[in-house]
Amino acid sequence: MIIAQLDLRLANDLAELEPLVRALEFFAEASALPEKVAHRLTLAVDEFVNNAVDYGYADRRAGEITVSVRHRGEEVEVVLADDGDAFDPFTAPAPDLTSSIEERRIGGLGVHLVRTLAARFAYRREDGCNVVTLAFTLDG
Repeated sequence: MIIAQLDLRLANDLAELEPLVRALEFFAEASALPEKVAHRLTLAVDEFVNNAVDYGYADRRAGEITVSVRHRGEEVEVVLADDGDAFDPFTAPAPDLTSSIEERRIGGLGVHLVRTLAARFAYRREDGCNVVTLAFTLDG
């Protein structure tokens, strides 16, 4: 059996990450995704959900994050949406990769990594929500 889509709604709570990763692993296996693609998918979703929880709700209000994954032909598309504070992660400055670790500014490495792993990425603000779309080709 091949599963072509997965739709999840999560509270903006880091405790949601473990069941989210299990659901992504099930989706990857049931969709027969290559291991490399499954790893990239899980890494990216973990990064963006973590960022949404840690930075999108500075006042610690309750919120909701949705994760939609679609296996479409030769790619997997992920749409992550949260009702947190507006933030386009793709406009953040590129991280300093040349200075020593002690001299580098904290943050930005996860988004940079996802940008290098994804075939496509985009951000939009829609109906009071941050919406990030990522696509990964099945050939990795």
